[in-house]
Amino acid sequence: MANDNVVSFEKSVDLARNRLVGKRCRRAVGSMQDYLQKALPRLVQDLFDRLDDEFYAMADKSASDLLQTRYFDAMRELRKHRSGIEQRFVQERLVAFERFWEAAPPRADKTEERASSLAENELSLVEEDALEEELAISSVISKAENRYYRTLFALNKRFAAIHRVEEFDVASNPVGPRALTEGFSDALSGWQSETDVRLIVYKLFDRYVMAYVGGIYDALNDILVDNDILPRISQRIRRNPVAPSVQHVRSEQRGEAGGAGFDLEMLNMLGRMLSERRRAEDRIPWYARADSTPQLPQIPTSELLGALDEIQRYTLNTAPPDLASLRELQEELMRSLGRELDVGSPERPMKRLGESDRSMLDVMELLFDFILGDENLSEPMKALLGRLQIPLLKVGLRDRRFFTDARHPARRFLNNLARAGLAWIDDGDRSVSSPYGRIESAVMRILSDFDDDIGVFEKVNEEFEGWLEREQKHAQIAERRLTQAREGQEQLHLARVRVAGEIQRLLDDCAPSDCRVPEVVERLLTEGWRDVMLLALLREGEDSEQWQQALDLAGRLVWSVQPKHEPTERQRLLKAIPELLSGLREGLNNISFDPHKAGRLFKALQACHIAALRGNWIDEHAGKSAAAPEGARKTTEGNGRSGDPVQSELAPQDVVAEELPSPPPDEFLQAAQALTPGAWLEWTDESGRELRGKLSWRSQLTGNCVFVDRRGMKLAELGCEELAAMLREGRARQLEDLNTPLMDRALNAMLEVLKRTEPAPRTH
Repeated sequence: MANDNVVSFEKSVDLARNRLVGKRCRRAVGSMQDYLQKALPRLVQDLFDRLDDEFYAMADKSASDLLQTRYFDAMRELRKHRSGIEQRFVQERLVAFERFWEAAPPRADKTEERASSLAENELSLVEEDALEEELAISSVISKAENRYYRTLFALNKRFAAIHRVEEFDVASNPVGPRALTEGFSDALSGWQSETDVRLIVYKLFDRYVMAYVGGIYDALNDILVDNDILPRISQRIRRNPVAPSVQHVRSEQRGEAGGAGFDLEMLNMLGRMLSERRRAEDRIPWYARADSTPQLPQIPTSELLGALDEIQRYTLNTAPPDLASLRELQEELMRSLGRELDVGSPERPMKRLGESDRSMLDVMELLFDFILGDENLSEPMKALLGRLQIPLLKVGLRDRRFFTDARHPARRFLNNLARAGLAWIDDGDRSVSSPYGRIESAVMRILSDFDDDIGVFEKVNEEFEGWLEREQKHAQIAERRLTQAREGQEQLHLARVRVAGEIQRLLDDCAPSDCRVPEVVERLLTEGWRDVMLLALLREGEDSEQWQQALDLAGRLVWSVQPKHEPTERQRLLKAIPELLSGLREGLNNISFDPHKAGRLFKALQACHIAALRGNWIDEHAGKSAAAPEGARKTTEGNGRSGDPVQSELAPQDVVAEELPSPPPDEFLQAAQALTPGAWLEWTDESGRELRGKLSWRSQLTGNCVFVDRRGMKLAELGCEELAAMLREGRARQLEDLNTPLMDRALNAMLEVLKRTEPAPRTH
């Protein structure tokens, strides 16, 4: 997929050389092209992943076999055409972006006249289905243009500045909302489907592509500003949302270190400051004791690298079981390095390292101090990652871009290992196929294979990243299904409570205090009509006509058995009974209610109607004998309804228990209430196990939080008060700053060291 979407930009730059004046313009256009080649495929791939899930969910919820078949057919056809649609969409957008810079863009007035003419002359010829599709496309375009008005204004101004024109027709912007939406429509042209299915696809395109395309416009504006193209156009404080699938593209392209602008001078400065702090703290390492003797022979970097090769081979067979053992091993390795280099004793040094190499040893040691002190990683994971210190020291000595380029293979490798280790729980499984085994295998391959070719990191990282992305995708699917199931359960519960409440209200309001609604009516409502109302509420909602009709019919049923004393009331009841019975039968048939049971209930209801026409309540005993099945009798006490099916629907176990008065919220309760989905928590359960989970879903009804593990499976469900108690007792803590990669967090922390002037003891 990736290879098919890569379009060479050399041709367009050559053809447009006269138009793209200056290196910065050509550099800006080239950078935007590189960004789009990475961002657009990820965005459209994410859309099709969502389409598959959405059509499956709609088929699963379909009320009829015909509708279910239609959605499954659409899903299968989209799977067959997916690759072609993705390639056509991305390829055409990239080609259009190139062509945009080959010639001057069209002026606004001509394009608008042409569009107006086409609209007037061709609208009458469009068939109804095609018109519906055109209206859907127009709606998507209009919504996006309004949503990203300010961002597009800045982007179009900067595009015009590169073209050296005051303005151009915004509809010709090759990545504008119109171009993207119509391009997607063209890509779908080879897929034949029914109009209502295509409208669903456009709706999801709007939700999963156009809702995030503003983040792409922000990134393009950033590229242009970085290249000093109209940098003074006012920027909004709030930026557009970025799709998760493309959120790292821009940072990787710019080579940013999470805001830590490291360069070689800063590395050397940090090394010098560390040396000064160590002298003040009287803990000077062996390689820094010869600083005051510049006449000693300097150890070449190649010799240092050769000694590190020997140390690295030694670590292959040494696996520290915990963090304390790792630190002992690191100190021993440093002493071994001194012996390998034959630097002499601390009192009588014989050789010295160059300033740059000493700084690199200092900086790498500090870097791993921060990594091994990162509270987001468990102790076994720190011990595993710490074994990479020697290989990464070799990388830093060979290639200083490790600190300055976020795309560096070794840096990405370390970040991916930490990302996988974040969700790891020590369950005792350390087999080759387990997450621990995968990370350990990757570390061992670096220790065994890395000599001087940094490409080894890239190869190992590609394999590990592929596994990690598959794991996370499966976890996302499992988590989404869990969340949907819990949301469905909560909606079902709320709907049941609502239906039971409505039925209870009808029963309580219609009967006088010394009488009781006939049992046959209660049974019709609570054993049959309850499900009719529930189905209408869940499928159509409380504002729907179906729900109102079901509720109205329940009210008319209760009214129909009340005594009618006036002739007009009796006439009204006589006219209403046929329609009432027809509506009841139709509703019960739709839910496949037992026809024999329904027959008995309708027979008993007939006796109730006769009694009502005579101005009386039906004799309760007679009602029971006519309506109740053999051997089944519900007991009542006075006018209450103990054993009432309606009351059972509102049983304590089904509704939120009335909370006892609680003390005023403290900081821990506020922290528990502030947790949002996506937050990670580490806690110790009652059995003493250490668990780590991500907050996947919070109930709007109870406030309970559902946590999932790395596979997206339910790990625990904790109430807000329970969470607060765990935080208060120190048995739980929230993992912080998880969106920033491990290396970036460490580099940002190292920058803080540069700001300190007073020596401080090491924390680890």
